Amino acid sequence: MLLCIWSIAAPVHAAATANIPRLRALDFKPFETALARFTPQAAAEVDALLRHATIPQVQAAMASGGLSSETLALYFLDRTRRHDERLRAYLELNPAALDEARAADARRKAGRLLGPLDGIPISLKDNIETGPPMHTTAGSALLLDHVAKADAPLVARLRTQGAVILGKANLSEFAGVVTLGPRIGGSSAVGGQTMNPHGAAVTGGSSAGSAAGTAARLAMASIGTETSGSLIAPSAWNGVVGMKPGRGRVDGAGIVPLLSANDTPGPVARSVTDAALLLDAIALQPARFAAGLRKDALSGVPVGVLERDILEGRGNAVLLDRARKGLAAAGALPRATLLPQSPAWAGGAPFVQLLASGMRLDMMDYVSKRGAGVTTLDDLLAWYRAMPDRRAPFGIDMIAALSKVPALDRPAHEALVLRLRGAAAAILDATFEKTGARVLVSLENMHSTLYATAGYPAITVPLGLREDSGTPAGITFIGRRGEDGALLSMAYAFEQAARLRVEPPLDYTGRP
Repeated sequence: MLLCIWSIAAPVHAAATANIPRLRALDFKPFETALARFTPQAAAEVDALLRHATIPQVQAAMASGGLSSETLALYFLDRTRRHDERLRAYLELNPAALDEARAADARRKAGRLLGPLDGIPISLKDNIETGPPMHTTAGSALLLDHVAKADAPLVARLRTQGAVILGKANLSEFAGVVTLGPRIGGSSAVGGQTMNPHGAAVTGGSSAGSAAGTAARLAMASIGTETSGSLIAPSAWNGVVGMKPGRGRVDGAGIVPLLSANDTPGPVARSVTDAALLLDAIALQPARFAAGLRKDALSGVPVGVLERDILEGRGNAVLLDRARKGLAAAGALPRATLLPQSPAWAGGAPFVQLLASGMRLDMMDYVSKRGAGVTTLDDLLAWYRAMPDRRAPFGIDMIAALSKVPALDRPAHEALVLRLRGAAAAILDATFEKTGARVLVSLENMHSTLYATAGYPAITVPLGLREDSGTPAGITFIGRRGEDGALLSMAYAFEQAARLRVEPPLDYTGRP
């Protein structure tokens, strides 16, 4: 099974493994003077606030004068300095992070705040382009020195609203297409293996650094990307909220592609409120998702629960029962349902062909323009094999297997995109209509290939810890096409009724 691309078996608690050296060390020199003045008392006060605070609550603390954006950024940088050599959530820090935070404080003092994210420190998955001086590597040594000419449009939107960019988050190399297996999700040659702050549990991928860093409070929130499960899975397995917006909701330009037809940026946060605020900020059309959140959004609402599929996973019966109780507490009307069979979808098997051709046509088109001397997939494989210890320390099982799938030309690829997109949408639409449901309930990234290919929105919300392994799990809501706002509100209603997020056992100075 593909780590980020397929529905994955329940994670197990893996033994801790020795990590590899980073190809680029995190540089704390721009912050040394400020960090030296950052007292343990100040850190403890911020820590107490952030354990359960949302972005609006943090903004309220800054408005009252009890907190500054600079202090908040220093807290995250100090915590990163203490913990990230083990967690490997970051690939690079933004040397201007404190300057951006101080500018936000000056705007606040002058009464000229740019919006709800002004002064809020966030991270960006490192397949999202940022202008100089930060690099955009997709986790690959091939792009280690690549600096994009400008910020991706979504990054530019964040900056115009005052968000403080802390740095670039680690990821499964090239968004999960290089290595195979859930135990090495979130691994890259540039940064090593991302570790789960809940212990030695697997992180999932590919947005592992975004999810682990947000869970560990190394950033207030993050922007990840999804091709199929690559945002939802790590968010669920690290115990945070992650949303894959519907197709076209967010500008995907400036993202290192894997499969452009599916690739979608989205928010990773510790609450639905924060996820909604981030989506407000990066959405193409003006949106007020956060303002529309309602605790009663599930009251009397029919919900289609994909029970049979969920129960196929080991240990999922307990999680399903927990999900049912949360839905009941929110007033939902759950109805067990099944996804119909579709010859056109053929169990999702054609998706492998789609992924393989996207890798050749989309990913390699990007790489060939930036990776010296590497223009074809065969070139890339030869490049990995020439120096495997440095360039492919976690192996190349996935990309080697996909290289054997027959290539498609661009017209055949586009035709397959449309055929599978239509088939996936038809399956989901039929399920919605059969049950009359406003939303479907899944677990983690179990049905990600379907909703990601259809381009429908999905969001995962913490469901507590698995009893057998102690690893986090997440309930996943799949929304109807175009109903991102309704989906966020229903996820918020569940979150507020169930309240199942668990803080990782990572204190300010200690380790799990």
